[in-house]
Amino acid sequence: MTAHDWLLDVADSTLPGDVANPVTLAFAGGTAASGTAPCNTYRGTVVLEGDDGVRIEAIATTLMSCEPALMAAEREYLDALAQVRTADTRDPDRLALTSGGVRLSFTAIDARELIVGDWALTGVRTGAGIQSMVEGTEPVARVTADADVVVETGCNTLRTTWEIDGRTIVVEQPAGTSMNCEEPAGVMDQEAAIAAALTAASTIAITPATLTLLDDAGDIVLTAQRA
Repeated sequence: MTAHDWLLDVADSTLPGDVANPVTLAFAGGTAASGTAPCNTYRGTVVLEGDDGVRIEAIATTLMSCEPALMAAEREYLDALAQVRTADTRDPDRLALTSGGVRLSFTAIDARELIVGDWALTGVRTGAGIQSMVEGTEPVARVTADADVVVETGCNTLRTTWEIDGRTIVVEQPAGTSMNCEEPAGVMDQEAAIAAALTAASTIAITPATLTLLDDAGDIVLTAQRA
């Protein structure tokens, strides 16, 4: 289970509602699970029992509030995850978690492949929590397969490199141009927050459509959507 991150296959799962946003699951060392739910990120404790027994306990999430349909889908997924008792790992590219009438089916994903491309930044950590991008700016991170990152912040251009091992990500201290932009208001603070978030990142949660970077404490520092 720890060889891959996993993306929920909604069509092969038993969730009753519509899961509009991608849902992921990852295991660390056979003792911890984490991922992205329809709205929040989550983590829990893994208990392994015998050859195929598994339970995910003490599930906790971040506290973002989304539209009612997403919150309902999140509750359904996390409730189902807490009921899981068996893991089918016979296919190395698929994972099925089951219990009675519950089935959560996942396909393997590779963060090193998915991260390549352009990402529109949607949120960054500041002293007040996760803030949306300053109106009038459209920051974009362009990530290459050669491990380069170029970030158009809305003022300057930052350049850095990335390295991913499983769900662990290391982003080097960015260097960039040195313009001082007065407009739109707040763009320089946003740029500083983006640079700080990149270097604070230690964990990546990624789907084909969304990217979330988290720090050592498991707190979100940066969010993005596929551009």
